[in-house]
Amino acid sequence: MADRSPAIVVVGAGVAGLAAAKKLKEYGFNDVTVLEASEKVGGRVATATLGNACVDTGAQYIHGASEENPVYSLLKKSGLLNQIPEMGEEAFYSNKGHKVDANFAKNAYGAGEKIIQYRGSNTGKSLGEHYAEKTQGMIDSLQDNDKRTRMQSVFALVGKDMLIDIGASDLSKISLDSWQYYINMGDSLNIAGLMFQLVDKLLEDFPKDRLLLKREVSKIKWDGSFPVAPPHGEPLLSAHTESASEEKVCQYPVCIVCENGEEILADHVIVTISLGCLKAQASSLFIPSLPTEKMEAIEKLCFGNIAKIFLEYEEAFWESDLGSISLIYEDDTPASVSTNKMQWLKNMQSFSVLRPKERFGNILIGWCPGDIADLVETMTDDELSTAITDHLKMFLGHSNIPKPKSILCTKWRSNKFIKGAYAFLPVGVDGNVMDTLAQPLVGSQHPNKDLQVLFAGEATLKTLYGTVQGALLSGHREADRLAAHYKKTLAPTSATSVEKQV
Repeated sequence: MADRSPAIVVVGAGVAGLAAAKKLKEYGFNDVTVLEASEKVGGRVATATLGNACVDTGAQYIHGASEENPVYSLLKKSGLLNQIPEMGEEAFYSNKGHKVDANFAKNAYGAGEKIIQYRGSNTGKSLGEHYAEKTQGMIDSLQDNDKRTRMQSVFALVGKDMLIDIGASDLSKISLDSWQYYINMGDSLNIAGLMFQLVDKLLEDFPKDRLLLKREVSKIKWDGSFPVAPPHGEPLLSAHTESASEEKVCQYPVCIVCENGEEILADHVIVTISLGCLKAQASSLFIPSLPTEKMEAIEKLCFGNIAKIFLEYEEAFWESDLGSISLIYEDDTPASVSTNKMQWLKNMQSFSVLRPKERFGNILIGWCPGDIADLVETMTDDELSTAITDHLKMFLGHSNIPKPKSILCTKWRSNKFIKGAYAFLPVGVDGNVMDTLAQPLVGSQHPNKDLQVLFAGEATLKTLYGTVQGALLSGHREADRLAAHYKKTLAPTSATSVEKQV
């Protein structure tokens, strides 16, 4: 390897893969190839066109609007965050068909959020158990029966919204210790319609001919010795000695096999495919097989799902200053926040208005979590349109709410190259398993050829999993790892301070 640049292949052109590739180039690695299974880059940062608007089918929130967040920092530096509109007002409606007092609902919601955002540490408990116990204490302290009922229905709304945040189906299956290692980078910022600019930024200086689309990887062979013949015209066999002929053959420890039969040899491969794909393919993707502890880490972690249902209307039936609509079931309680596919609309309680109207027109997004998201992915546009329209009529008390003129439902679970939204920790699983998932593979046949297979992606970072910056920083981490191995350093302007914390 001393007489040539190391050949590095990145599998996956989502944020983790593109961030790794960009940083490797900044370090001066000049043999970097990115393979992407689909025909588009970006992974779970994705867009689609609805009417005349470009909407985010994937990530649309920056989790941590502060300079220490590299995603925020990069987009701010580019001037893109100057376009962020005001959030808009919140409206709450009851299933009895009337508005709920917004001040009461916001205050109760804030109290519920404080409880549900608790950062447990080695408790071994579920988020559901903790939330039910603590909210019940607050409800019991109230004298007024009517206030108690209203308070517990808002607390239930908080729990249901948390299922959307996590992509899960049952609060009692989520670890209370989910965020014990988490870095809080500040408040979340909705940058609807702008997130894909991050992908454009990551691609800016990357050579187009080294980004190969529609290259689904079927096998990653590692810990091997894969030869490449010398350039055409040079004889493979030397007239002198056998060892001289061997010198003319480049040996690589890794061979990536694509579905189309193409084989790409490398010294290092950075695997950035989603946890969902690892769950489905890890047992057959790697030759030799992944170590037991790596397979166990993949098995223990959960990979959730979220559906966004975009509803475009000719005219808005909501007030122009509105940013969100929340639907409250008066008989809901926080004691058992979970989904029920037979009553899937009960988990269609959260709608956001795409703002500003000048850019998006009249579009609502309905959100739903976990197995409800899995279910709506299988429904027709007409089924969704009819059911959601009736649902909104019941809560808003308007019989004249029209059907949307167009509808778009995301399909992350059924996307064969992603298979869901992002990782979460079930009860009894410590975030340290993400460290295990992040560990590079150590070969036994060729132990001198280090860091043959590396791993990146949001599910490999216990401090920021489930976020775009988590994906980005995991890609940087693996680029840094290879740079340290080859004793390469960045030019002073390229370094970012946030990585020192992660």
